[in-house]
Amino acid sequence: MSQPVSTEPTAQRAYIVDDEWIIAETLAAILNRNGFHAHPFHSPNRALVRALDQPPDILLTDVMMPDLSGIDLAINVRRVNSNCRILLFSGQAGALDLLCDARRRGYDFELLQKPLHPMQLLLRLRNTRRPLKRRPQGPETPAIEPSADTASGTNPAA
Repeated sequence: MSQPVSTEPTAQRAYIVDDEWIIAETLAAILNRNGFHAHPFHSPNRALVRALDQPPDILLTDVMMPDLSGIDLAINVRRVNSNCRILLFSGQAGALDLLCDARRRGYDFELLQKPLHPMQLLLRLRNTRRPLKRRPQGPETPAIEPSADTASGTNPAA
């Protein structure tokens, strides 16, 4: 007798990484309540070790963290799983410089501004944007695409 085939999609595995534990825990709880299988990490190194063993479908990580930046974490995860959807978030201006450097090296990640509004995050995650493949290195750096909220100067959490 054959097993019944489930028609429900498998929940996407999401790793939430922020050295501020309350942010990682809160975002993971929100995602878990909304159909994702989210795991919070307070250390980018621990998230990387887990990602090497069990690559996530989605990586949501802060950029500025001690020991390992979110950009370096994202690059390592992308090497393990080229289909991983990677979203970076930061409230610090220095994050943009790191993101530009990653793009010059051929990596393109989505950037969200802190504070993250839960509805904005869920809408972005439900968007079916596929990860971009590594581009060849070249002298030109593409323009940064701000999110709709940053471009309009509005903040939904305000």
